[in-house]
Amino acid sequence: MAALSPDLPDELVHEILFRLPPDEPACLVCLSVVSKPWRCLLSDPAFHHHYRKFHQTPPMLGFLYNSSHVDELFLAQFVPTTGSCPPCTLDPQLSDLAVCFCREGRVLLDYGDMHMKFVVWNPMTGRQREIRYPNDPSFYIGTAVLCAVDGCDHATCHEGPFHVVFVGGDALEGIATAYLYSSETGEWSTPTYEIDLVDDSFGELGLIDGSCYLEVMHSVLVGETLHFLFKGGRQGARVLKYDMGRHCLSVINPPAAATVHGQGNILMALEDGSLGIAHLDKLMLHLWSREAGPDRVAAWTQHRAIDLRSFIHIGDPTIKVVLIGSMEGAYIIFTTTSVGIYAIDLKSLQSRKLCERQNVQSLFPFMSFYYPPGIVTLILDLQRLS
Repeated sequence: MAALSPDLPDELVHEILFRLPPDEPACLVCLSVVSKPWRCLLSDPAFHHHYRKFHQTPPMLGFLYNSSHVDELFLAQFVPTTGSCPPCTLDPQLSDLAVCFCREGRVLLDYGDMHMKFVVWNPMTGRQREIRYPNDPSFYIGTAVLCAVDGCDHATCHEGPFHVVFVGGDALEGIATAYLYSSETGEWSTPTYEIDLVDDSFGELGLIDGSCYLEVMHSVLVGETLHFLFKGGRQGARVLKYDMGRHCLSVINPPAAATVHGQGNILMALEDGSLGIAHLDKLMLHLWSREAGPDRVAAWTQHRAIDLRSFIHIGDPTIKVVLIGSMEGAYIIFTTTSVGIYAIDLKSLQSRKLCERQNVQSLFPFMSFYYPPGIVTLILDLQRLS
């Protein structure tokens, strides 16, 4: 293969390219058209493996949310968060779907109760896969799509095998069950054992008198367990924990102070591998983590309280500040105010305005290393030939 540069050894060019910022995908786009050797390098799976290993965490290229429309329909929308982010437009066939999860470059979309099926969509390749619900739940709690490859670094696994987790409930019985789908077999597992969503009686859930409402929130993965925030009824917020290894569901009660959900509670997958939860009391942000004590019994511990007025623009004080999401593996949360949507880094206590104010209840960050147009196809072709 021809040299990448007439003046620099290829090894040094590689080291320079490894240091290109992953949150500025236009750099890769421009370099991929310099010459055939550069395009071949940028299409090499080994390069992307080392690029991913060098940067470790994929950048946030944008976020998805569901915009409310007539007839209570919720339609998926994408908002780029980098100036050079390529367009990420939904396929016209997916324009009437709602987003319910995204992770590792895959987006899970829902057709809704009428069709009872999902679509796993890869924005980088445009590929889609439809999956029918495992059953007919009377109410929906949460779902997720995850890479199914053990030990994967998620650098080039966009087209690899995946799992879908579905948690649904039965309103007549006040119970919940979970299912696990495998893309390799094309089948759902048997359901988990049923768990009760109420303590004393079905009336506690609030599905009879209408006091219950459910929100689709971004679930978080901690180790091999997924956590879903279940909001509704007189019991307030609760956490449903799905253990993928043991295929079982359980309930975790959040801190008592976080059971009131008027300004939104969010789950967090913290950098130390623990489960976190954040909630607002007016403009005071309270952060909790769930840790095991000396007796190995897990309990909630409040470790910080932060006044948001010092580093985000609140605007109209009559409009509530609401928590709408978090970024896995980082101390970053998302909130909406009267003037816009903000990302808040809880380590540096710095904030960044992502866009003007939108009617967003839940924000789903889209995190992925970007591949220039045509490079994904080349990667897949090379993998088939190898």
